[in-house]
Amino acid sequence: MRRAALWALSTLLLAGCSTARLSKPDVHTPTAYEAAGASNPALPAEALDRWWRLFDDAQLTQLIEQALVSAPDARTALQRIGEARATRTQTLAAYLPQGNVQGLAQEQHTDETISGLSGGDVGIGGGALSGAGSATGGLGSSLVEPSGDLQTYGAQFNITYEIDIFRRQRAARRAADADVAAARFDFEAARAMLAKNVAVDLFQARGAAIQLEEARDTLRIAQDLARTGDISAAHGLTSGSDAARLQTDVGVDAAEVARLEAQSLAARRALLALIGRGTDPLDSLQIQPTAASPPIPPTSAPGDLLRRRPDVREAEAHIRSAANTLALDKLALFPTFQILPGVQVDKTAGSFASMSSIWSIGLGASAPVLDRPRLLAVIRGQKAKGEEQVIAYEQAVQNAYRDAETGLYTLAADRRRVDRLEEAVGKARYAFDAKKRGYDLGLTDLTTLLNAEGVWRTTRTTYTGAQTQALVDAATLFQALGGGWTPPEQVQTAAAR
Repeated sequence: MRRAALWALSTLLLAGCSTARLSKPDVHTPTAYEAAGASNPALPAEALDRWWRLFDDAQLTQLIEQALVSAPDARTALQRIGEARATRTQTLAAYLPQGNVQGLAQEQHTDETISGLSGGDVGIGGGALSGAGSATGGLGSSLVEPSGDLQTYGAQFNITYEIDIFRRQRAARRAADADVAAARFDFEAARAMLAKNVAVDLFQARGAAIQLEEARDTLRIAQDLARTGDISAAHGLTSGSDAARLQTDVGVDAAEVARLEAQSLAARRALLALIGRGTDPLDSLQIQPTAASPPIPPTSAPGDLLRRRPDVREAEAHIRSAANTLALDKLALFPTFQILPGVQVDKTAGSFASMSSIWSIGLGASAPVLDRPRLLAVIRGQKAKGEEQVIAYEQAVQNAYRDAETGLYTLAADRRRVDRLEEAVGKARYAFDAKKRGYDLGLTDLTTLLNAEGVWRTTRTTYTGAQTQALVDAATLFQALGGGWTPPEQVQTAAAR
């Protein structure tokens, strides 16, 4: 009978509250990517966990794995997990028995003065006090100075414990667990981004080193041409303007070398700062002017993004947190019941001694009545926040598919571009060498020679940029496919084996 009355009251309090749950995310991914990018079916999907090892680059592997441990970005993201766990403990502790022990220790000293009026002896308890007496009709007084010391000690311990009839604690635990999971996925997303950024900075630093070497070669060629032009002008074979033109090119090329030297130093310093070694000397990080071909990614499907992308997993955890927070807000409309046990001990010592102890136990109940409009508004607000998280999840999935699809297409295009430019560099160099031999024999004019040298230089610079960009796009693609971390399901599967 009591249980029926309880549920009737709960139903009444919940009436008018929207019981609709959050919308189901509208998520669907194609069975395969439309981009015609090469993939390696022999590689397992787990190869994405440490994708940088696919480059077979010792320096790249060392820098990324060092950054994942000591870089400021990785350490900051790790602290967010600790913060989320502490918040979870704080939230769930509110559902445990609450109460504090209170104590009292006090010493009291009393001095008392008693004065009597005229008209006879002042007596206490029928006994006469010495020193009393006065003339009839006059005033008299009696002075007594009794004193005493009291020591008072007391302690009490009152407890409040909510009876979780409506399972509020379960909803709070689920919301807190989802927040911790979101923090974990945010941590993994930060590490994945860090790994990609280290690779990008290293590849760009190497690209700058290659351009610096090429600029120095160009400067040497310009200096050789300038010396040849000066000799020819001195013998009257060419005009002085041609010699001046060649000296101008030397100055321009020297300035370009200085610019690239500064750019190369800045790239090394930025990379050191990224991996957490920002104050180390530049000589501790040597950058070789090399650019290898990017590896082919393992075969994957768009549906794998829902499991592999940490940002998608984080968005999913936010939905769980919002849904359970909404459930908790709805439960605030239900009554709360509390058990209220307590104990109190008091002791008095001194001129007057006593000892007392009291224990009690009670049951408290409260139901929101006048606070109901505010609670309903909180529910509506949380419902809107939850729907925002649903939309954010849908957007995260779409962005993940876009990134992966674009990355596959871009890397495939980069490979074709690098192949074409490699051929073009060879032909441009052949053309320049031919014009140079003709110029040395007096068969080619200076303008034709410089035009051929400019084409070769531009083609070579473009080729170096294409090589660097292909490596950068490869690192970006591996991250877009969800690489750079190990999903929890894979950890559990590996442990089961």
